[in-house]
Amino acid sequence: MNSSIKNNFIVSVIIPCYNVENYINECVESVVNQDYESVELICIDNASTDNTYQKLTELKSKYGFKLFQCTLPGANNARNLGIEKSSGLWIQFLDADDILYPSKISHQVNLINNSKIDVDFIVASSFHKDLKCEIKKINPSEDKFIGVLESNFGNTCSNLFKSKSLIKLKGWDVNLKSSQEYNLMFRMIQNKCEFILDLKPLTLIRERGFGQISYRNPKLKWNQYVNLRLEIINYLKKEESNYYLSNEIIIKQILFDVVRILFKYDEKRALFIYNKYLIDFKPKKSLSTGFLYLLIFNIVGFKRTEKIKRLLNLN
Repeated sequence: MNSSIKNNFIVSVIIPCYNVENYINECVESVVNQDYESVELICIDNASTDNTYQKLTELKSKYGFKLFQCTLPGANNARNLGIEKSSGLWIQFLDADDILYPSKISHQVNLINNSKIDVDFIVASSFHKDLKCEIKKINPSEDKFIGVLESNFGNTCSNLFKSKSLIKLKGWDVNLKSSQEYNLMFRMIQNKCEFILDLKPLTLIRERGFGQISYRNPKLKWNQYVNLRLEIINYLKKEESNYYLSNEIIIKQILFDVVRILFKYDEKRALFIYNKYLIDFKPKKSLSTGFLYLLIFNIVGFKRTEKIKRLLNLN
């Protein structure tokens, strides 16, 4: 790796790779070009069916990183194998279609070294590039519970994780097809892991429509998304009751907006959750719920408003 900045501990970069032959070269080079010296790069081929493994073999010959094959399906299995094979004190996860800017790791190492607390993970800003090639900066929430509820607490690639904290939690949940990163971060919060915020975006997250669970199976994706939010809410009610009572309206608005999305793909489950958790809740205008929707909702209720929404294309 680029050796312009020296430090005393290794950061392992773990890249799960599945059918990313068109992206992996740029991704690997973004790691090789880090200005932090002690970087260990680990690429895991996740049973690709294209030329990804061949590309990785060529890149390994050029740059000399660790390369393994994972026969178990799913990026979480590949990430866990990477953790097992890593020697770094800290772990940088990187999806193969995303890139790190050259000072990403050194910047966050400096934050760790200068922190007054024993940090378990860094929650960081990032740039997001959508399918229209529009780029916007995403800053994480300062409130850890609202952050995980809203999926606004950094992401897999912008954040940085202490290896021993991941091992203590037994890594990523391999049974999940979506919501994996927020499941991981919520478990870290439950285990009282300490974090610091990093508002300097040094990661580029690139949306890739094909191959993602949200495109292949949106019903599964949104059910797992809602399941995690319900788990978080139930935890707050039991373990953080004062916080829950102080933020109940905000929390229920977040759940309401998500249940509205679920209704599109799983009407029966959405109605069950609404009736159990939100039957007496009065929603307000939000980014997902517009004024006209609320007018109709206050007259005819949730189910009928969602039916009308489909006809009128309301938000």
